[in-house]
Amino acid sequence: MTANDPVQNAAPALTARSLLRHAFEGEVAGLPAHERREQYRRQIQLLHAAMSNLLLGMTVLAAVVALAESLINGALSARLAWQAAGVAALAVMAWRYRHVVSIRRRRVLGSVFGALLLACLALPTLRWPGQSLLPMAVFLLLPVTWLPLLVRPHMTFGGLAVATAVVGALAWQSPAPAGELGLFAFYYALATAAGLLLRRARSNLATRLDRRVETLWQRAVSDPLTGLLNREGWMNLAGTALAEATEAGQVPAVLFIDVDYFKRTNDQHGHLVGDQLLVMLGEVLAARIGTGEYCARLGGEEFACLLPGASLDHARRFAERLGQDYRLRASEFGSTLSIGIATWRPGDVLNDLLAQADAALYQAKREGRDRIVVANSV
Repeated sequence: MTANDPVQNAAPALTARSLLRHAFEGEVAGLPAHERREQYRRQIQLLHAAMSNLLLGMTVLAAVVALAESLINGALSARLAWQAAGVAALAVMAWRYRHVVSIRRRRVLGSVFGALLLACLALPTLRWPGQSLLPMAVFLLLPVTWLPLLVRPHMTFGGLAVATAVVGALAWQSPAPAGELGLFAFYYALATAAGLLLRRARSNLATRLDRRVETLWQRAVSDPLTGLLNREGWMNLAGTALAEATEAGQVPAVLFIDVDYFKRTNDQHGHLVGDQLLVMLGEVLAARIGTGEYCARLGGEEFACLLPGASLDHARRFAERLGQDYRLRASEFGSTLSIGIATWRPGDVLNDLLAQADAALYQAKREGRDRIVVANSV
């Protein structure tokens, strides 16, 4: 590999970029791209109320600054009138932002609000008499208040760059002594660092809480032995999937699955073997289901599957492969499956399909077990 090889030269840059991302973004930077985008979306939604309140607070701040300038100047001017109009526009946008649902529209509205706010705060600095940097002190609040509530990196650092450019331009034209300007730059950098640290801490906390909630949810809806959904989790997720499938014109199918002679197997070989068979069946189901399909252990040796986009032929083939896979894995104990199938008909809900598949399952048991029965043909 030569020194000019692009792959070799790209590795350090990627590593540096990754380290920089972790430094600013925290734990969310370590997530896969699709999970990171979802985490950003969740945080934006959770912070909507806080951001709305911040916009309202910034509007009040701009109004106070405008009022202070009017008292100091002692007379109305065209510039002050424009500033008052700007504050009124900020108030309208702050109220509007609270009721916007679209994240994209919030981003646009927030960007316009930020630009107008910077303009309203910069006007008094341009008109302030003497060499004092007092009117610029308000800019020290911005990094600490805005940065912790900004989620997406490009919005965060883009907004920070614009605010810093405005502050730099105001400081450049200020007649204040160099010592005061240097001290102000130090405090602004300190406020920026504090805002970035608060933002990173907020991101880490939100990510950890989200993981904890997801873990608790998984425990609440999962069967601890097989790792499949439990009855509650299956009813929630499968019920939603069934409704979506029928609205899309699909004909879902439900399979009700039962391990044959399970009690006898437990009595002959012990409960550990029974648990082993349930785990085997859970692994077979997990290997067979596709995207958007749901399988669950409803209790004991009873399992259920929802195939939202399946035809009857597909559901039957799925059941046949399932029975064959399980029979092969459990051949040492001679364990087999009985399966009932029910396909959706207009007006059916999930419990209806489950009851129909259950009736077909018991028909399969009456006919000798180790077989598949379709409910509509019972």
